[in-house]
Amino acid sequence: MRISAITLYSVNGYNHVLDAKKRKCRDTISLDSLKNIDNLSLLPNYQIAFTAIQNSSKLRVLFKYNLPCIYSGVPMIDPKQVSRLIKSGAFERPSKEVVSILSRYQDCYSGMEKRIMEIISARSKVHPDENIKQLLGEVEPVYRRDLRKKQSSIFHNLQEYFSELPESYQVKFSDLMKETDKRLNERPILIPFSSYEFKYKLAKIKDNIVNENDLKAKKVMNKLMKESKKLSNNTCPSTMDNQIKVIGMMDWVLRKSVLKNNSELNELIGTSKARLTNKEIIAPFSRKSFLYDLGRIVDDISDKGIHEKIMKEALKLPTSNEDFSAYMVKVSGENPEKIASRILWPYLASVEHIFPKSEGGPDIMANFAGATTRENSIRKSIDFTEQMKLRPNTPKYCQMYVDKLIKLYHEGVFSQNNINPKYIEEFKNTIYNVSKGQIDLDISKFYD
Repeated sequence: MRISAITLYSVNGYNHVLDAKKRKCRDTISLDSLKNIDNLSLLPNYQIAFTAIQNSSKLRVLFKYNLPCIYSGVPMIDPKQVSRLIKSGAFERPSKEVVSILSRYQDCYSGMEKRIMEIISARSKVHPDENIKQLLGEVEPVYRRDLRKKQSSIFHNLQEYFSELPESYQVKFSDLMKETDKRLNERPILIPFSSYEFKYKLAKIKDNIVNENDLKAKKVMNKLMKESKKLSNNTCPSTMDNQIKVIGMMDWVLRKSVLKNNSELNELIGTSKARLTNKEIIAPFSRKSFLYDLGRIVDDISDKGIHEKIMKEALKLPTSNEDFSAYMVKVSGENPEKIASRILWPYLASVEHIFPKSEGGPDIMANFAGATTRENSIRKSIDFTEQMKLRPNTPKYCQMYVDKLIKLYHEGVFSQNNINPKYIEEFKNTIYNVSKGQIDLDISKFYD
């Protein structure tokens, strides 16, 4: 993650703002304190979004035909289809109906999503009328105990390391562990308000709502975004009244609007009002937050050996990306709609710049391909030949992709949607160029 003068990153419940300049109203942190903390980039928020990439509309039309991802071969899910399901409230229905919907995409699932689908499907046979959140809630304690066991051994080791340090460090670590214990056991704690966090989360919610193409909802979000700009950047006694007033006005706008029942907006504004008035709230444990706070404590330790040892041990804390128990605990706390979105998100179709846009890749069909949101976000802007090393089957899946395009062309899909069939030849040429001649796709059937 590139850190600029001000960088915002999510920490599951509250975000931290790193500012290279000193502030009067907030403590600052040296950027060096993050050197030993990896994976602090923003996690996907699992929204069902449509790409706004210029000139990509023709490719997005083809997403409804389950194009295979050029990196994984997964038959991609059309984001528009999922968005319609969410808008209709399909995932709030009894689990027997939701499982039926999610099973349409069973050929896509792998890893965490496949395992959680197996659990939901099995539990649905026992309790078909419960929603999927209720089903996961029944088995969550088993996974929570497993996760706590893994975390406890790491916290114990950290305590041993801090016992070797001066008392001042031990006191700070003790305070951190007290807060951590409250988070782990879902007891209320005080969390300072952050306008940067608030604006970031509001912008994410706006992205979701804008993608639903509801004009009235868009107008409400524009009002809320405009009002949020009045928030002072810093939170301190001299700015508190202003921030309370702004959040109060946003609450009033929301309650009078078509979005008054939007759970994300109500939760954001509700928790923000509580934090601004120094009320305690329930905030789940966040590995990222813990790493950040721990990094602040050990930042000025002169002994780099003990500093590295502490951070290396803390990084062993299970992540929801790698540990299924951590994944289950995180997912089970979400509403049914978000659980379903989390299962589907990695397999949604997205527009991939074959030659990265950040490296000058143009926004033209010749440079577009379909990739799942997971693969697209993992690749980022690395060179295509390096991507081929990470995904050795890329040649095979690119051939599958172009074969599907040719099939759709012969079935008349291209002409029906006014898509220039030249895209097939352009895709072949682009892949040949970015792979430095390593992938020479066979499009002979295109000319049949």
